[in-house]
Amino acid sequence: MSSASASSSTTAPHDRDPAPPPPPATVPVAALAALAFAAFALCSAEFALVGLLLDVSRDLRVPVATAGQLLSAYALVVAVGGPVVTALTARVAPRTLAAALLAVFAAANVLGAIAPSFPLLMAARTLGALTHSTFAAVCVLIAVRMSPPGRQGTAIAWVSGGLGLATVLGGPVGTAVGQQWGWRATFWCVTAAAAVALTALVTLVPRSVTRGPAGARTAGARVLARPQVICALGVTAVSQAGWFLLYSYVAPLLRDTTGYGATATTVLLFLFGLGGFAGNAVGGRYADRSLRGTLVVSLTVLAGALALVSAVAEAKAAVPVAILLIGAASGALVPPLQSWVLGAAGGGSALAVAANTSAFNLGNAAGSWGGSRLLANGADVTALGWTGAVVVAAALAGAAMALRRRPRRDAAAGPGVRR
Repeated sequence: MSSASASSSTTAPHDRDPAPPPPPATVPVAALAALAFAAFALCSAEFALVGLLLDVSRDLRVPVATAGQLLSAYALVVAVGGPVVTALTARVAPRTLAAALLAVFAAANVLGAIAPSFPLLMAARTLGALTHSTFAAVCVLIAVRMSPPGRQGTAIAWVSGGLGLATVLGGPVGTAVGQQWGWRATFWCVTAAAAVALTALVTLVPRSVTRGPAGARTAGARVLARPQVICALGVTAVSQAGWFLLYSYVAPLLRDTTGYGATATTVLLFLFGLGGFAGNAVGGRYADRSLRGTLVVSLTVLAGALALVSAVAEAKAAVPVAILLIGAASGALVPPLQSWVLGAAGGGSALAVAANTSAFNLGNAAGSWGGSRLLANGADVTALGWTGAVVVAAALAGAAMALRRRPRRDAAAGPGVRR
C-alpha cells in the first residue's frame, strides 16, 4: 500500500474536510489575544517558583538544591517529553487538543497547590511540563491557520509574545504572590489563569479554521528528517546556547564586574525582558517580509550585543544598552525561527514546532552548562559574552547558507516563509 493510500485509510472521518476553509481576510485579534494569554498562563508556571525555592524547601523539609529540581526537571521534561506527547496526540483536532491540555495543566497546578510532600509536588510539575511543548506548538498552528496569507509571522509573534511575557513576569509575579500568601497561592493563581485562558480559548477561537492541510496530521516524524527542518532546529539550538552562555550568569556580571546593586540588577533584567517582548513583535512583522533577512539581522545584532556587553562590562552607562540589545535581538529571533521550521515541515506539523520548542530548551541547557564549564575552568565572567558571540556567529553562518541554498518550492511550502 502506498504511503498516500495508507494515510487516507487511517485518517479519522472528522478530518476529511471536503474543502479547506477560505483564508481569513483580516488578522483575528481577539482570537490571537486569547491564544497569547493562554500561552502566558501556561508558560508562567515554568518560572513562577524561581524566587520561592527556599519557601518550598522549608515547608516540605527538603534541601534547597533538591527544591531546585522543580525547575531543572521541568525544563528537561519540556525538552524531552514535548515531542513525544505531540506525536501521540497528532490526530486530535487542534482546538480540542489545546483545550484538553489546558485542562490537564490546570489539574496539575491544583495537585501542586495541595501536594503534602515533595514527590507529589514533583509529580504535579512533571504533569504540567508534559503539556507545555505540545500546547505551545498547537497554539502556533492555530494562530497560523487563523491568519491571512503573508501575516503568519505576525500571528506567531502573538503566541511567542505570550511566552515572552511569561518570561518577563512569570518569575517576579509568582515570587510576589508566594511571598505574600505562601508558595501554594502561586499554584492557585496559575490555576485561575489557566481557567480564564480555557474559557477565552473555547469562546474566541473558532473551530473551523484550525484544521491543517490534508496529510499534515499524519506526516509523523518524517518531517523531522527534512534537511531544512534539521537546519532550522540546529540554528535554534545553537543561537539559544550562544546568548544563554552569558544570560545564565548575567547577574554575577552586573553585580561583580559592572558594580550594580541588587535592585539595579533586577531592573536591568526587567529591561532585558521588555526588550525581548518588543523584539518579538518586530521580528514577527519583518519575518512576514523576509525570513532570511530577519534572521540575519537578528543574529548579527545578537552576536554584536554579546561582544559589546563584555567589551563595556565595567561601564555602567553602556551596559544597559547592550542588555537591551541582547533582549531585543533574542526576542526577534523567535518568530522567524518558528516560521522557518513550520514552513520547512510543510506548514501543518505540530511535531516540528514542538521539536523546535525542545531545541530552544536544549539550547538553554547547553548554554548554561557551557558557561558553568568555562567559569569552573577559571574563565572570567566577561569571557562568556565573547564566547557567546562566536557561537551565535556560527548560527548566523548556518542560517545564511541554509536559506540561500533552499529550493524555491520550499519557500512556498509553508506559512511565513519568504526569501
